[in-house]
Amino acid sequence: RLQASSILSMSIGPTTMRALIYDGKGKVGVVQKDVPTGIGDEEVLIQVKYAGICGTDLSIHAGLHPRAQPGVTLGHEFSGKIVQVNSRRKDLAVGTRVVVEPLIQCGACFSCRAGFAHVCQSLKLYGIDAPGGLAEYVKVSAPKVYPISDSVPDDVAALVEPLAVGVHSVALANLKLGDTVVVLGGGAVGLLTAVVCLESGIKNLVVVEVVPERLELMSQMGIPCIDGKAVDVMAEVMTMSADRGADVVFECSGAPPTILMAPKLVRCRGEMIMVAIPKVPREFDFVALTFKEITMKGVRVYTPIDFERATALIAECWEKYHLRKLLSSPFPLESATEGFDAALSGTQGMRVCFKVA
Repeated sequence: RLQASSILSMSIGPTTMRALIYDGKGKVGVVQKDVPTGIGDEEVLIQVKYAGICGTDLSIHAGLHPRAQPGVTLGHEFSGKIVQVNSRRKDLAVGTRVVVEPLIQCGACFSCRAGFAHVCQSLKLYGIDAPGGLAEYVKVSAPKVYPISDSVPDDVAALVEPLAVGVHSVALANLKLGDTVVVLGGGAVGLLTAVVCLESGIKNLVVVEVVPERLELMSQMGIPCIDGKAVDVMAEVMTMSADRGADVVFECSGAPPTILMAPKLVRCRGEMIMVAIPKVPREFDFVALTFKEITMKGVRVYTPIDFERATALIAECWEKYHLRKLLSSPFPLESATEGFDAALSGTQGMRVCFKVA
């Protein structure tokens, strides 16, 4: 039998904390909020070290997210250490360095009951529907907490969440050794998807990107890439694949040209994995999809095992691929506007990060 849990804690000090909030369309700010209290059964209080912002945060900033309300503490990609824990889990203790899977499921809908809780019919997230990690402290459910290896720095650990998207995307594909793989879009998720493919044994891979800074970064990281503006992408893929086409194409851009291009690059009865989530409907080549009997799969976040594998994978590969290069120089929490401006401009790394504590 499981023993009853009890609250273990370390001294926190102040009863208020700084938190970066969505403050209405086009605005973010830093305010004082109460440090979360009342750590319930199977809950954990985390002192946040680093947090990143992604496209979802930028959608919230632009006032385009349907659920995010002004005043919510942002941040769903973060790392920290446990300062209070009330859990039966033996691997969670005060002082443990952790990352957090930010999904909040209802547990009652068909998807949850069928074992696909990551596509819960009323899926919510920390940083959108509940206070997120862009604050000095955040209270989360203990099952969402994953210890991280001491070999992984706190800033790099904040990349586990987007890496988990890559792990899930690759898990959905029917990849085999010797396959030809094309990743369309070399943003953070596309790049990390390529890393997962490479670490899975795929040798014949290329990332298609058009932004010079991203191409240069991938070259520095040892990730094969081509300039989609300077190279005939179709000819390059046919050369790579002995004129068959790619076995698997991961569409990680969401841009109209790459969505149209993707099915053309896939071989007959190959796979297209739609990783990107376009914000508006896009034109698509259903003739290529149908005539080549392509299997197309959508991707939504990740499962718990994907997240667990991402925590292990990042420990093995962050130095090999120089993953810290994805991150901006850290912004202090007080520079909320400057950090979001940098993310919007795309001038300071693929993932703008904040040093919280």
